[in-house]
Amino acid sequence: MKKSANKPKSRSLVLEPAVAYRRKETPEAHQILGIDEDDVMGVLQRVRTFRKGLTKSAFNYLKEISGLDNETLARALAVSSKTIQRTEVFDAVQSERMYLLADLYASGIAYFGLEGFRTWMNRPLLTLGNNAPVDLLDTTEGINLIKAEIHRVQHGIVI
Repeated sequence: MKKSANKPKSRSLVLEPAVAYRRKETPEAHQILGIDEDDVMGVLQRVRTFRKGLTKSAFNYLKEISGLDNETLARALAVSSKTIQRTEVFDAVQSERMYLLADLYASGIAYFGLEGFRTWMNRPLLTLGNNAPVDLLDTTEGINLIKAEIHRVQHGIVI
């Protein structure tokens, strides 16, 4: 009996890396605020950036992407709408809250798309005690709860 040479079968090459791609139109938190990625790259850099304060232009970028009005954003930042109008550079607490909101919107937009997320934010949800997510933006815990809800939906955990 003659042994046949086992030649390896030719395999087609995959020229694209096997990674998950983000949709091009999906912004990240720093893009939503219109700030440089280096300003928020690490935890200590974010602390420095928040202490320095985010500018009115960052607020306006957030407002444009979120579609929220001044009253809602003022409530989320724990200031009056008059303060919003007068402020050119926000303090550390307000800057950090703006970043948390931008990060929340980046997560939501990545999953729902811009218009879908805006709609979702205004719809009362049973899992949030029949509150609309937008009504929970005034506390860090509320923002964390909304973000957790987005993650549950992404993973198919619906209650």
